[in-house]
Amino acid sequence: MIEELSEEVDASIRLQAISTLLIQEGNLEALYERVLDAAIGLMSADIGSMQKYDPERDQLRLLAWQGVHAQLAAFWEWISRDSPTSCGMALSLGRRIIVPDIEFSDFIAGSAELNALRRAGIRAMHSTPLVSRSGRLLGMISTHWQKPHSPAEHELRVFDVLARQAADLIERVEVETALRESEQRLQWLASIVESTHDAIISKDIRGTITTWNKAAELLFGYTSGEVIGQSITILIPPERHGEELSILERINRGEYIENYETVRRRKDGSLLDVSLTVSPVKNAEGKIVGASKIARDITTRKSAEEREKLLISELDHRVKNILAQIAVVAKSTRQRSHTMDEFLRSLDGRIQSMAAADTLLSQSGWQRVGVDALVRSQLAPYATDTNITISGTDVTLATAEIQALTRVLHELATNAAKYGAFSVPSGQVSVSWCRETNGKEPHLTFVWRELGGPPMVSKVQANYGTNLIRNLIPHELGGATDLVFAADGVSCRMEIPIKEA
Repeated sequence: MIEELSEEVDASIRLQAISTLLIQEGNLEALYERVLDAAIGLMSADIGSMQKYDPERDQLRLLAWQGVHAQLAAFWEWISRDSPTSCGMALSLGRRIIVPDIEFSDFIAGSAELNALRRAGIRAMHSTPLVSRSGRLLGMISTHWQKPHSPAEHELRVFDVLARQAADLIERVEVETALRESEQRLQWLASIVESTHDAIISKDIRGTITTWNKAAELLFGYTSGEVIGQSITILIPPERHGEELSILERINRGEYIENYETVRRRKDGSLLDVSLTVSPVKNAEGKIVGASKIARDITTRKSAEEREKLLISELDHRVKNILAQIAVVAKSTRQRSHTMDEFLRSLDGRIQSMAAADTLLSQSGWQRVGVDALVRSQLAPYATDTNITISGTDVTLATAEIQALTRVLHELATNAAKYGAFSVPSGQVSVSWCRETNGKEPHLTFVWRELGGPPMVSKVQANYGTNLIRNLIPHELGGATDLVFAADGVSCRMEIPIKEA
């Protein structure tokens, strides 16, 4: 009795030492070793081991051991419920298991573990589950003897106290690990939130701003100190406040809102197009307590879409306009042609002339084109080193003016090739222009003059080309044209109103 009391006093001292170590911060492996030292001492055992329960694998993983070779310890690194060992049986049954002699154990007999236990010099063993204060299985602590042995009741009572301390140790490590991982995740998420180019804002269920990242400062112009605690409506134009009520209602229903395109207001009052993604924020009990918003600036994209719509509309208008012009040209050319070959040649030349003008306009972004470039492109098929003189100031014309002048130049050049200066080697064509002011309106005075060509007045006065030359500028641009056929050649003077850029 006295010996038993002495053992309990000694055990109490060991347990108090372990309790002190568990309270203090220290080396985790050293703590495991001290627990195993105490377990072996309390149970008068030769070998000790401690395992942690892995719920995903439903197995025990070896944490620490004493008194057995590392190779044999590796053999028991993972223990499942069907393992023929004391800890496997304790895991399966959920209670303490004592094996006084492995040679007479029914569940160990004939197994590979029996030979492993013999090699380790183990003859008896016991395992006690480590259970948290809430009743959750955390692991297992075991002791082993090299001779047949059955622990006494007072040894098991004291050992249960140690098992409670070991369970507290494992649970504390789990909590600390979870907290550390949670902090790392929070730091990682905080880093992402601060470094992202998207504005990330959180608000409570009433719409009060609670967090505000750097991208939000850049996008909306407010610092976090200016907006945290303010209503989210400071970012919303008054006419769109109804949107926020609708968003809050959907969030309260647990809905996730993605790619909601709307308009928001900066600190300076300017408006911008944004795409919103809004997610409910829940507390630990799963109750919705607010929302997280990601706002992405889509102003550039919206502007591009508007430009695209305008370009498509303008292209549609231009295509229809060009097709209408071609239809008129084709009809007029057919009426004035004597043969199909003549019609095809004339129509092709006029369409090619129109295409050349469109190329110049396209290269300028359909803005303004210089008269010099237009004249040279139209006369290029007829030019030699000596037959053309071109002079004029640097004047640019708008789309309608360029298209009209192109058609007139084409007809003048075609008539010159058929009947005038371009039809003989000695012929000369002079083209000149200047910008002048007639009253309040600026206009382009354009002069075409042929010299050295044959007098072909009777052949050219009544054709389609001469009618177009005389009438197109006055009819489409409100200008004036004076076309003269003389014995020494054709001359044409045009006054074309200039639209200012």
